Order: sequence, then C-alpha cells, then structure tokens
Amino acid sequence: MTRFLIAASCLSILPVAHAANWIPSSPLVQIGDDTDIFFDSSVALEITDNLYSAASAKAATNWTVTPGLALEYGKDTPISLSLTAKRSYVYFNKAEFRGLEDSRDALSGNLRFASGGPLTVTLDSSYRVSARNDNLALNGVNPNVFSATLVRQANYSHSIDIDYKLTEKIKLSTGFTNSYNHYLNPTITHVPDDPATLLVVETNDIYNTNTLSELNTKAMPISFDYQAFEKLSFGFNFEHTVTDYSAAPYLNIITPVRPALTSKQFKKDFYGLTAKGQPTESGKINLTAKIGYANSRTDNGASTGNLSYSINASHVLTERISHNLTLSRDTTPSATGGTSASKSYTYVVTFAALSDMNLNLSVTKNDVVAGSTEVGTMVYTFGTDFKYNNHLSFQASYSFTDSKIKPVTSASFQQNALTASASFRY
Repeated sequence: MTRFLIAASCLSILPVAHAANWIPSSPLVQIGDDTDIFFDSSVALEITDNLYSAASAKAATNWTVTPGLALEYGKDTPISLSLTAKRSYVYFNKAEFRGLEDSRDALSGNLRFASGGPLTVTLDSSYRVSARNDNLALNGVNPNVFSATLVRQANYSHSIDIDYKLTEKIKLSTGFTNSYNHYLNPTITHVPDDPATLLVVETNDIYNTNTLSELNTKAMPISFDYQAFEKLSFGFNFEHTVTDYSAAPYLNIITPVRPALTSKQFKKDFYGLTAKGQPTESGKINLTAKIGYANSRTDNGASTGNLSYSINASHVLTERISHNLTLSRDTTPSATGGTSASKSYTYVVTFAALSDMNLNLSVTKNDVVAGSTEVGTMVYTFGTDFKYNNHLSFQASYSFTDSKIKPVTSASFQQNALTASASFRY
C-alpha cells in the first residue's frame, strides 16, 4: 500500500510543481525539431467482487502503477514514428493474492509514410502481457477451467497497411496482419474427479491452460473505395484469414498424454460492401460500415456461410450530448480449439458536463456460441473522465457484468467492478 500512496502523491503534486515552475515545460526531452520523448505513466485502483470471473465469486482490490516512455519523431513530416514502452506493476490488498502480483509489459510502435502523394504506408507492431479471465469467459471458455487462478498471456500484433489513390475518387487499400498469443507461466490447479461417476475418487493436477489453444492468425484484406459524395464513400472489401491452432501448455498427472487438437487450422473468406463518412449534410452523423458474407471452415469440418457485419454509427444530438451505436456479427476461431459465432451490440451516450469533463453510459449485449457452450452477457458501465490540463487526466467508472452460460448454468456469474485512475504525460 505504501508504494501506491507514494505514486499517487507524486501525481497529485505535479500540477502544483508545474504552476510554480519547478519543472521544465513538456516534453521531457526534445532532440532537434523532430524528436520528442515523453514520460507517460498512470496509477489505477480496481475493486471487484469477482476477481476470477467465475460462479464462486472472490472479492479483491488491486492497484497498478505504470511508468512508461513515449517517443515521437517527425509528427508533421512525411515520415513519422512513434514508440511506447510501459511496464505495469500490480499489487493486491490481501496476502492470499500475493502470488498474483507481477509486472506486465506493453510495447508498441507505429511508422507512417505519407508524403502527400498517392501512396500511404503504415507499419504497426505491439506486444502486451495480460492476466485476466473475463476476455476468455465472455467468449465461450468455461470459467470452471480457471478455478482460483488468472490466465496470463502475451499478445502480439504486427501489421502493414498500404493505401494508394488510383484517381481522385478511387482508392485501393491492402495489407497484412499477423496476431498471435502465448500463455505464460501456467498455474497448477487441483480438480477432483466426480464421485457420482467414478468408483475411486482421485485428484487431477492440471494447468489452468489445459483446455486452451493458442491462435496464430494471418489476415490479408483488399478493398476498393469510391468517393461517391464529398463526405461519403462506398466500396468493396475482401479479406482472407488463416488461423493456426496450437495447444497451450498442458499438464495432467493422471494422464500425461496430451489429447489431440480438435482442429489444426481455421480459414475464412469475407466478401462485403463498405460505407464510410457523413451521410447527411449537417455532418452530425458519422458512419463506418462493413456488411457481407463470410465463408468459414476448419480443417476437419464442413464449410459454413453466414452474414457478417461491423457497423459503427455516431450522432451529435446536442452541443453537449452525443451517442454511438456499434453492431457486429462474425465467426472466429475459439480459444477452446474450435470456432465461435458472436453477435455484439453496444450503445454509448456521452454528456459533456464541463469543457474538460465527460460522463459516459454504455450498455453492451454479447452473445457467443462456441461448440456446445452458449454465453450471453450484458455489461453496463457508467464512467467519467476529467482532463485537468494537457498533462494530467483522471478517470473513474463502475461496471456490472451479468454472464449466463449454457448448458452449464452453474458456471454463470455476475461481477461488479469499480475503477479509478490518473494518467500523466509530460
């Protein structure tokens, strides 16, 4: 707790120090006219009544201290570069959670070439370590698998995007994206056999990643966009996706042989139409839509075709109130080794209470079918963000999650979470 109080105190005195001219102006380091280096940090507190996203709820409080650096080069030049490097230190309030305390790295880089001509090239790369269960539980992984553990994984993403203007109205876009994950430091859980079906009750020692698969996804999109109106364009999009499954770290004392993977590869082809821009003269509505047909298959299964879409529409209702609606439907590879069909609907209302303060209310409905498991989840979130100055901002939110899982209804869970954070960039 002492380390958290020290970090919070440092953030609280920075505005005073700046007002008194005790510290130089931002950025932290400036090299020439093109390179800026910033100190980019945050402190966050989270209180939840269900740490593991499981039916047997376990309350916990944790705080995270995240120091980091950000480099920006050539912000207004044809070639620009940005790099960020952060490390989060996570601490818990109870001794029983000390084994969950760790550090988590987050690295990212962006290189952009835009000389003003017809060609624009963007390179992105990121690496992030996470330790949580909700992203898995909400996507069809039975929470009973986790027991009283957190699943820790490293997530990688690398991409290149190429845009070329063939004419003043026609643009060609293509690229390549490779994203994959690895499960790190699996923990051993003790799962008792079912005495109702076995004559002898034994205890299996297994990793909490035993039933999971790592996913290596490569996506190759190509699209043509036509600027039909001044602020609205239409186009055609094709995307070919290949995902390779590999078994997560596995351990079973009773049966040491790893079972064969259900599938080794997933393929999907998407054909669709796109729309982007402002469909009304007032400019109060912004639309980004991709609607089409997706044909997917695994190496040992039949092909299936489904409607697939991703739609985002925002509307400025008044000077202070805006709202946003996001709809999506897709078929994707599942962390359990098969495929999952998902539908998601999110509605967000934002109220500008002050010039530097926003209030946000969001509702998300998420339905996932992964194999024989169906997960229906509702998430309600109320939050606020306050920008104190160009360097310091504060955020706070409360969320309620209600997840119903079939056919194993005993795995259904609810979760309340309260978070508060402060971000500092100098």
